[in-house]
Amino acid sequence: MKLYLLPLVLMSLIACTDYNGDKALQNYQQRLERVLDISQKNSALPNAAPLAAQRDLKQPLPDIRLDLTDAYATRRCSLDTLIGERNSSLGKVYSASKQLSYELRFLSQLQRCLEQSWDDTALLNQLQQVYQQKQRSIDIAFNNMLLTDDTLRKELLGVRKALPLQAAPGFSETWQALTELNQLRQFIAQQNWYSASQIDIEQQLQLLYRYNFIGRLQYSLRTASHQLAQLNQLSEAKAASALCPQQRDSEQLHILANVFSKYFVGEIQLYTSELSRYQQQLWPLLQQLYQDTELNTPLTLRFEHTFGEMRTELSRHVKWWQALNNQCPLKLTAQQ
Repeated sequence: MKLYLLPLVLMSLIACTDYNGDKALQNYQQRLERVLDISQKNSALPNAAPLAAQRDLKQPLPDIRLDLTDAYATRRCSLDTLIGERNSSLGKVYSASKQLSYELRFLSQLQRCLEQSWDDTALLNQLQQVYQQKQRSIDIAFNNMLLTDDTLRKELLGVRKALPLQAAPGFSETWQALTELNQLRQFIAQQNWYSASQIDIEQQLQLLYRYNFIGRLQYSLRTASHQLAQLNQLSEAKAASALCPQQRDSEQLHILANVFSKYFVGEIQLYTSELSRYQQQLWPLLQQLYQDTELNTPLTLRFEHTFGEMRTELSRHVKWWQALNNQCPLKLTAQQ
């Protein structure tokens, strides 16, 4: 027999902006403790899989310079503006994302330039050499952005703030930003420099920074998994036979049925269902971005492995309710 767990109409408590998944899980545990007459000391949330330090992940870009005595070449290719930008005071302290954007614009402009006809063979050879060197170093610039950008780093480290029970703001914007960054990755792999240079990297990072959805999802998965494990320790400490000796009905069982429908189905299952939806749509995009980097393994542990643990603990808790429903006259809605 499987319990038919239909989401109920949420109470006004859920509408509170600060009533998130963590608080719902804590509230549910406190109610179970009172009804089951069991007190449990919670353990601390385990640390997430460690990430290598930014300084250990950043790679230096080759110092490739155009040594052109004839300014005609840089003007003809419209490289003079780009070179001036890079040599400016701001250009010298570019962030990893701005450095990548610059490298892509330079490659795009130089590619168009090389498609023109040239009488000066020596100058053409020099430009071709610079173009080849820039192509070889673009993967370093892209990885530096992925691994050391401050906004992305904040997302990967997580933030101690759980998502709300449903309809968390920023989900679609986060999906869009990750999709655009994966499109950028694909354009670079195809050496489609013009299309790659047209993607506004800073805009995508700004969307991620604004909502911090990935960082909150990571924390929400970890805390949900941990709190559900503690809930299972609590609930499984009480045998069904102790709650309904000789299968007799009691006020305690009526309260338990109310806790089940109002707080477990109405809040906890709703919350974990939303986390599953976010994880299943965002993790493949994140994994695609980082699959060839040093952070792939710890991120898989932080997201996919933790998600699996959450699902296991949730299933374990549902089975406890099923067993209780089978042995005691709770009369929870069920289907065969």
